[in-house]
Amino acid sequence: MTRARWLLLFVIVGISTVLAFFLHDAIYSAVVVPIAYVFWVLWIYYSAVPQLVLWIALLLILFITITSNFIPEGRGSKRALLKREPSQGEVETLATWFFKARRGNYFKWQIANRLGKINRELSQSFGRRGRPEVQNEAVEKYFDAGLNKSFVDFPLAKNQIRPAPTPLDLNPKDAVDYLESQMENHRGRYS
Repeated sequence: MTRARWLLLFVIVGISTVLAFFLHDAIYSAVVVPIAYVFWVLWIYYSAVPQLVLWIALLLILFITITSNFIPEGRGSKRALLKREPSQGEVETLATWFFKARRGNYFKWQIANRLGKINRELSQSFGRRGRPEVQNEAVEKYFDAGLNKSFVDFPLAKNQIRPAPTPLDLNPKDAVDYLESQMENHRGRYS
């Protein structure tokens, strides 16, 4: 808590202490006595009821509660079915990211991250020796930005009309074409 809040708390406690000392008779007659009277009346009514009746009422409530949990639901007591939206698949999620990528770097980074992971898996499955000689430096920077950096490393400049270019500005189609060319280069080696 801040210093002002601690000071306010101490002031409230101090005023309450002073008021409690001077108004204890008024509080006693206005609050404590009526509450005590209500409890006393309730105790009188409770003690007037025989114990046998109280135990029967308690057992009856317990029996109704237990049996209501075991009775199957009838036609009149159907619960409202929750309408759940179908979950998105990977392709639909990626399509949503492509649509939202126009608005900021986060979704551009998500796409670069996904494509970078695919590139890494392809590189591992082909092995280091099977890696093609043709390298596209812009695409490699794009994959590196997706895997080894965060979207916050590429802040949007709000004051500038045109933000500074980043590796995430690469058209994802170029990265996909690059991945497809890698697959075509290695297609004959495994079949």
